[in-house]
Order: sequence, then C-alpha cells, then structure tokens
Amino acid sequence: MDEKLKRLLCVLWVVGATGCLVFLFSGCSTVQEYSLSYKLWDEDFRKWSEPSPNPHLAIFETPGHTNLLVAYDAYSEKHAGVKRQAYYLQPNQGRIGARKAPKFVAPVPASGMQSIPVFEGTAFATNPPTHLTNYAILSASGREFTLHPQVEALEPFQLPVYPESSGTLTHVALTPLAVVGDTAMVGLVAGVVALYALCQSAFTFSP
Repeated sequence: MDEKLKRLLCVLWVVGATGCLVFLFSGCSTVQEYSLSYKLWDEDFRKWSEPSPNPHLAIFETPGHTNLLVAYDAYSEKHAGVKRQAYYLQPNQGRIGARKAPKFVAPVPASGMQSIPVFEGTAFATNPPTHLTNYAILSASGREFTLHPQVEALEPFQLPVYPESSGTLTHVALTPLAVVGDTAMVGLVAGVVALYALCQSAFTFSP
C-alpha cells in the first residue's frame, strides 16, 4: 500500500477513535462521573423496610397516658414480604428520624391499654368525627400520622423507614468487574495516544 495512503488511514483512525472517546465522555466534568468503580459504589444496593401501601395502623395508649404503642404492617425488601411490627412512640423518635429501626416489641397491646381510633386522611376530610378529641389521622401516603389528643393536632409522626442491609457484599462482589471496565477505558485512551504519537513520528521522519 502507498505510504501516504497508510499515513492518511492512520490519521483517520486516530481521529475516529478520538471522536468516539469524546462522545463517550461528553458531558462528564470529572473522572468520577464516568468511572465504573465510582458509579458502582455510588449506587444504593441496600434493602429497605418501609410501611406497606396499606399499613393497617393501630395505636394504643398505655395506662396513665404515658406512652403510645404503634402497630403497623411493614414491607421488607430483604424478605420480600409483609410483617406486623410494633414499637413505643416516644422512646423511638430519635431512631426513626435517623432512619434506624426502632426497638420493636410484640405487636399485641398489653393489658389495660386503650385503642385510639385511626382515620384515613381522605375519609376524615369527607366524614370527620364529631365530639371526638383523642384520635389519629393516617396520611394519604400511608407513611405518617398525626395525633389529635385535644383540639390542636400534634406534629406528624413518621412510620419507620430504614435499611435492613448495607449492600456492602454486593458492592464488593461487583467491584472486580468495574475495575476491569475502568482498566479497559484507560487502555483505550493510552492506545489512542500512542497511535497518534506513532503517526506523528511517521510524518516527521519518513522520507
């Protein structure tokens, strides 16, 4: 093949490969944004526990009005099923706010506990209870409720949402594949640079 034609094909190959790399990496402002390893560890592989779509919320008040027992149906991603859970409201507010599992207890009210009526928000709006001053309203999302012990409602209380597993094992298992992909991308870039340098050298030193 003619030497000039070889050089032309070499340049065209380099330009085409460079264009592909620019297309692959376009819009990425940092190496992290297209690093497979970074994306892998940035992905959330945790399994969560959260209220089921219809949590069947039940609330019971302890004797002396000192605490509330909250019972609800929780959906577990880890076990792919629904389980009845219960916890005491006040001692667990900090854990629930921090996305941690509350200290669960048996979902059966102890002797002497009084049931507090629970209304769904949509039903309450159309048919509010009359002469009732101690009740709870479940939000339309089914993830929080408000208490109405008197005329004014108390702040909304979130039902527990927390990770059941860290996802670390999945990250560790997939990391070797991500590293291989990152290495292949780096090798492609290095190959393009080397070929470009080789072509430049051929233009400079060939007679």
